Amino acid sequence: MTNVKYVLSILGQILFYYSCSISLTFFNKWCFSKFHFPLMVSFFQMSMIGHVVWFYRGITKPSGKDPISWEMFFKRVCPTAIAASMDIGLSNWSFMYITVSMYTMCKSTCIVFILIAAIIFRIEKPKLLSIVVIGLISLGLFMFTYKATSFNLFGFILVMSASAIGGVRWVLAQILLQRDSLGLSNTLEFVYYVNPVMVATIMPLALGMEGSDMLLAPNFILAERSQQLHIVMIVLVAAVLALLLTFSEYILLSNTSSITFSISGIVKVLPTSR
Repeated sequence: MTNVKYVLSILGQILFYYSCSISLTFFNKWCFSKFHFPLMVSFFQMSMIGHVVWFYRGITKPSGKDPISWEMFFKRVCPTAIAASMDIGLSNWSFMYITVSMYTMCKSTCIVFILIAAIIFRIEKPKLLSIVVIGLISLGLFMFTYKATSFNLFGFILVMSASAIGGVRWVLAQILLQRDSLGLSNTLEFVYYVNPVMVATIMPLALGMEGSDMLLAPNFILAERSQQLHIVMIVLVAAVLALLLTFSEYILLSNTSSITFSISGIVKVLPTSR
């Protein structure tokens, strides 16, 4: 009975992750067709997630000693957060140049990088069967979406870089979430410590590359009040979806593994590949 409850719980978490991920993928693509500043949107999304988590934690978390030391923060949390920030930022940026199908095809290769990172960080043992299966899955995904894609070299480089960084991100996140001795097995605590570094990582890139252009954009500062409100609402909806996706990802990851998490995400290729 316990195993049945566990399986049903995991299936529920996967469905929650699917709905959030697919929704955000299509919404971001549409959002960036209206508001051409993906790095700034990523910055706003991460900032909103941080404010929500800090507010909720301030209400529910009793005062006391922090669960992690500064040494662990810099050694464990910062690399995870930087990888997560770059993964999200580059992924969103790639939407400016490639289709959802191309994006999905390239991001599906993340499972290969997860396996490599998992072996390097010694949370998975190298097995020939695993390597063959993951290789066949990646090849199948590539063949499935190949005819539905249009190629853009810069967009391809962005999304493949995000996929490679994402492999490291999910393995490092798994280590933090699944080792109780590190003190971050709780998803809320994990996001609380990771998010500020994510914001600090994406902020100089967003402001440096898109800040001035955004301020001078005809559909933002110089636009009419109604148009400004429309843009703000779009960004807020994207931020809410990003918040839901963040928790769905880390909740699922904390109860499975980075490889299982990546494999479970393969099903979402079907509705996003056309």
